[in-house]
Amino acid sequence: MASSPFPLFTALLFLTSPPLLSFFILEPPTPPPSCEPGRSWVVQLSHNSEPHESSLDELAERVALEAGLESHGQIGQLHGHYLLCHVAGEDENAPGAGRTLDAHPHVVWHKQENILRRSKRSLVFNDPKYPSQWHLHNDVRLGMDINVTGVWERNITGAGVTVVVVDDGLQHTLEDIQPNYSPEGSYDLNSNDPDPMPHLDSHSDNHHGTRCAGEIAAVPNNSFCAVGVAYGSKVAGIRVLDGPLTDSMEAVAFNKHYQVNDVYSCSWGPDDDGRTVDGPHPLGQAALQHGVAAGRKGFGSIFVVASGNGGLYNDNCNYDGYANSIYTVTVGAVDENGKMPFYAEECASMLAVTFSSGGRQLRSIVTSDWSLQHGTGCTEGHTGTSAAAPLAAGMVALMLQVRPCLTWRDVQHIITYTATQYDTDVDWETNGAGFHHSHKHGFGLLNAWRLVNTAKVWETVPVLASYHSPVLREGEIIPAFPKKLILSWNVTAVDLKQSGIKTLEHVAVTVTITHPRRGNVETVLVCPSGMTSLIGAKRALDTDTTGFTDWTFSTVRCWGEQAVGQYSLHVTDHIFSSPSGEDSFSLGTLKRWKLTLYGSEMSFQEVLDRKRLVEESMSGQFLNSNFSIPCPPGLDIPPEVEIPFTFNTLKILLLLGCFALCCSLYYMLELMLPHLHGPGRGASAAKDGQFLEMQPDIDLEAKTPLIGNDDDT
Repeated sequence: MASSPFPLFTALLFLTSPPLLSFFILEPPTPPPSCEPGRSWVVQLSHNSEPHESSLDELAERVALEAGLESHGQIGQLHGHYLLCHVAGEDENAPGAGRTLDAHPHVVWHKQENILRRSKRSLVFNDPKYPSQWHLHNDVRLGMDINVTGVWERNITGAGVTVVVVDDGLQHTLEDIQPNYSPEGSYDLNSNDPDPMPHLDSHSDNHHGTRCAGEIAAVPNNSFCAVGVAYGSKVAGIRVLDGPLTDSMEAVAFNKHYQVNDVYSCSWGPDDDGRTVDGPHPLGQAALQHGVAAGRKGFGSIFVVASGNGGLYNDNCNYDGYANSIYTVTVGAVDENGKMPFYAEECASMLAVTFSSGGRQLRSIVTSDWSLQHGTGCTEGHTGTSAAAPLAAGMVALMLQVRPCLTWRDVQHIITYTATQYDTDVDWETNGAGFHHSHKHGFGLLNAWRLVNTAKVWETVPVLASYHSPVLREGEIIPAFPKKLILSWNVTAVDLKQSGIKTLEHVAVTVTITHPRRGNVETVLVCPSGMTSLIGAKRALDTDTTGFTDWTFSTVRCWGEQAVGQYSLHVTDHIFSSPSGEDSFSLGTLKRWKLTLYGSEMSFQEVLDRKRLVEESMSGQFLNSNFSIPCPPGLDIPPEVEIPFTFNTLKILLLLGCFALCCSLYYMLELMLPHLHGPGRGASAAKDGQFLEMQPDIDLEAKTPLIGNDDDT
């Protein structure tokens, strides 16, 4: 069989084709090494005969040789520009290179290169504790921070926004606070004066408000302590927790200077003891509602509240009326590992979480502190959800800088759309609109970059609408676990036609339950999609015998879902052993309940479209451009009626008035008593008469020469 000619042909081809041979056998040519720093010249060459590229390369070689240099080829894509370098090992200051290039007819322009000083556009702060502020930039556990530095690099620092800390006072003279302090937004409700400076106390613990304020707006680059999340914002203080607190004081605090203050940071609430059911009373509730309606020129005050620190007592923030309110942003805490810490509470009304302290081996929040009593002006030990809420308030300030006309509901929506999941070991569930929620983490971790980018492109949501079912009187006995009482209410499209609700935000259930041991009762709400919310958790320490009287539970777990459908309430009784070891089998009764839906006419498709827009904005393209959505001017809200004098000032003025009145009366009596005693009334009267007679009559004529003498002089 004849052999194939293909191997012989291939061999001949390789032997007779030097280019192919060099390609397969020889090593590819290496580019000339770059010049050492300070040993290079750049030249622009031209040729009278309009040369091809090869002739310019050859010209560069000749020019370099004549100048005692070597050519390193064309500079990038710049036609006619070449890099010439000193030959390695030769004196770089050898004379003649510059003069040769000056005189060469083909050199249009030349320059010896210098080392350029350039720095990365990363932020550097000289505040001594900034490197320890892991919640702002975590170099140990990457990603476990609020992701804010990229926002700062675009000069978004909360400028033009005022955050007020409603707490036990604010030491505004502190170096980290004073430049950003807003006296216009501050007040002391405990002492009724405009200065919220904390008062000294026996336990030296009136530093809470100052610590929270430092987290928000501590001044950077002052060589003192730390940096705030929104260090370009203003911070105010309302002192209200350093003394007896009433419903009326709370109402005043929630609306104080509400055309100056944009965000209200509230790191407090009812006792976190696992047995308390409490919240804002009627005036406080009315103030929250008025704040979201009229605050910030009608865009609404933003109320950020801490979810509570009752985790050790199995407390639940659905029993906290502040965290349970539709008008607040409820913020919980996670530790540096993104886990739920031992003190944190769960609830169905929680919107999101952010970082705070954890166990003893984990770091706490570094922030400013008061310098009074034993304080140093700085602390590394701010803890609990008290530290989480101010971080969230600071991030809201960043959002309001890029879009000042965000409404209070826009802020809640943006948090819902942008919060991120981290801890996969918790009870995440996906609702009918695709949002993930956990009773432990809300919708997830707050992320400043995602919040601000979304705020930049966010269009205002439609106005809030609500649907209220009739009060459903049941009188049903609550069975013992595992049995349950199931009550349902069907909401039809006809029911929602008047309100216009299409998609949900908050869902609330108001119940009246009698029970000899309130903590036995567990309440679950099921939305039409099947999404469940534990709105009333059982609590072993709650032995109250009064039950619930028109207490409102709320959930955000059905956010974005379609409102039409059947809502079910599941109530069961978990029998707890009494202290004596005996079980109590006295069951409770659900007297009445009412369903309330809050949402808007936003369609389900619009919800999905907004989710897609949010993800498209995460590249930062809108922050880097002049893109902006016009803001409406807002409402013309009448200014607050301010009393010109505080109560303390009025007291002082009253005392001074009384003193002046007493002095006047005494002086008048001194003048009038001598006239009241006539002659014939004893020795004293005679003496008084003599005294009166001794007074000379005034002779006007006798005075005339004196006046004349004065005139003569």
